[in-house]
Amino acid sequence: MQNYYYQNNTPPYNGQQPQYQMPYFPIKPQLTPKQAQRRTLRKESNKLGFFILIYFVVMIQISSIASSTLNEMRIVTKENQTVFVMLIQLIASLGSVLAATLFYRLISRRRLSESFVKSRLNADMLIPMVLLGMGAAMMANQLAAMFDNNISLFRLENSASMSESTHTVPEILLYVLSTAIVPAFAEELAFRGVFMNVLRRFGDAFAIIASGVVFGAMHGNTTQIIFAFTLGLIFAYVDCKANSIIPSIIIHFFNNFYAVVTDILGSNSGLDNGTVTAIRIGIIIMFCFTGLLSYIYLSKRDKNFFKVTDTKPDADNSSGLLSLKEKNIACFTSVGVIISLAVFSAEMILNLIPQDVQQEIVRSVGG
Repeated sequence: MQNYYYQNNTPPYNGQQPQYQMPYFPIKPQLTPKQAQRRTLRKESNKLGFFILIYFVVMIQISSIASSTLNEMRIVTKENQTVFVMLIQLIASLGSVLAATLFYRLISRRRLSESFVKSRLNADMLIPMVLLGMGAAMMANQLAAMFDNNISLFRLENSASMSESTHTVPEILLYVLSTAIVPAFAEELAFRGVFMNVLRRFGDAFAIIASGVVFGAMHGNTTQIIFAFTLGLIFAYVDCKANSIIPSIIIHFFNNFYAVVTDILGSNSGLDNGTVTAIRIGIIIMFCFTGLLSYIYLSKRDKNFFKVTDTKPDADNSSGLLSLKEKNIACFTSVGVIISLAVFSAEMILNLIPQDVQQEIVRSVGG
C-alpha cells in the first residue's frame, strides 16, 4: 500500500532543475590605465588642495583671533606692538603647518613620513645648490620689485605690509626667528615636504610646476606672487634633484634672512640710503656671481642636472600615461585646488586696493 501511495502521488520528474531569476547588477565599465591615473591624480590633488586651504585659513584665523584678543585686553601699546605682531606671526606659522599636516594625515590615512623623501646630500652638492638658488632668488627679487614699482601706473598698490620696525637686540632676534627661521621650515614642510612629494609619483616636472603655482598664489599680493612662484619652482627643482627638502629650507632661510638684514640696515643702522643701497647691490652681485659659478660647476659635474623629466623609470611607466598638460588640467580642476586658488585670488585683489579705498568701502557698507 505504501509503495502504491508514493507511485501515484509523487509529482512527475521531467529531468530539469528549477530555474531561478538571477538579480541584475549593472557592470561598471572598466577604466583604462590612463583614466585610472587621471582619477587617482584628481583625488590626490583634491586632498592636497584642502590641505593648503587649511594651512592658509588657520594662519589667517590665528592672526585675526590673536590680534582681536590682545586689543580687547588692551595690553598692546605703541612700544610693544612690534613684538606682539612678530609673536603672532611665529605662532601662526607653526599652528598652520601643524593643523594642515594633521588634517592631511586624517583624510589620507598616510604616514607623514611617507611624504618626505630623505636622501643624504654631501656638502659638495648642497653648497652649489644653495648658492645657485640664492642667485636665482636675487634676480627674481629684482624683477618682482620692478613690477611693484610700476604697478602704481594702474592706480593700484600692494597694501600688504612686509616689514617691521625693530630697534632692540631681542626685537631683532625675534624678527629673524619669526620671519626667516620658522617660515622657512613651516612653508617648506607644507609645500615641498607634503604637496610636492605626494605629486612626485605622477612626475617631477608636473610636481614642480603644480607646487610652484600654489606656493606663489598663497602669498596673496602681486609682488610676492611673482617672486614666490619663481622661488617655488627653484625650491622644488633642487629638492627633486637632491631627493631631500634640506636645500630648499636653507635657500628659503637665507632669502628671508637677506630681506630681514636689509630691512634692519635701512631702519636701524643709522646709515644713509646710498650706503644701504650699495650694501644691498653688493649682496645681490655676490650671490649672482656665486650662483653663476655654481651653475657651471653643477653642469660639468652632472650633465643631466638641469634636465627634468616628467616620467620615472618604473616598470609599468605609470607616471607617463598622462601628458604634462593633462596632469595639470586634472590637478587644477579638482575641487580642493579650485577653492584654494579662489581664496588666494580674492586676497590678492583685496591687497591691490589702496588702504584708504578699503576703509571707504568698509564705511559705506557699515553705514
